[in-house]
Amino acid sequence: MRQIGNRIKLKQRTFKIVLTGPESTGKTLLAAAIAAALGVQWVPEFARFYVGNLGRPYARRDLSRIGKGQQSWNQWFEAQATGVLVYDTDWTVLQIWEHYRFGSTPAGQWEWQKGYLNPETADLYLLCYPDFPWQPDPLREHPDERLVLYEWYEKLLQTIEARYLVLEGNPEHRLDTAISLIAELYRSL
Repeated sequence: MRQIGNRIKLKQRTFKIVLTGPESTGKTLLAAAIAAALGVQWVPEFARFYVGNLGRPYARRDLSRIGKGQQSWNQWFEAQATGVLVYDTDWTVLQIWEHYRFGSTPAGQWEWQKGYLNPETADLYLLCYPDFPWQPDPLREHPDERLVLYEWYEKLLQTIEARYLVLEGNPEHRLDTAISLIAELYRSL
């Protein structure tokens, strides 16, 4: 699989694969595993670093800082990319997070957008389904609402007409499914 990243670069810009979905669905584990299987880098989630070091409960205003931080990390990793880049998160997570946690806003007034300028749709979204037990973590908030959140994510991906695949089952099955689809997409480029 290592050759996929190199060959895609010859045909187009960086091919962006984003893991998205509710909390505790294996996104980080899967992002790292996909990147390792492809021999490429992955972009970690800035929000985890930011909120984990904030020293106070986060507020809506923090979302613009998180967006700006994530975009800076994305740009740094993109400058080093060799054709394929795997992202542990993107703007879709901030969109759902803000709406679910803080409620709706007037059109075009999302706080996260103040820091995350010109959000792009990924080439492929891997939407993680909440079909395994919740893993406690001090930064996670919604153990009983993962299915509702999953539905919000899927609706958002459909609304933006994103190419996405729902990943279900244990981590090994998710990884195998993701790698098979990525290989198939590569062959069609």
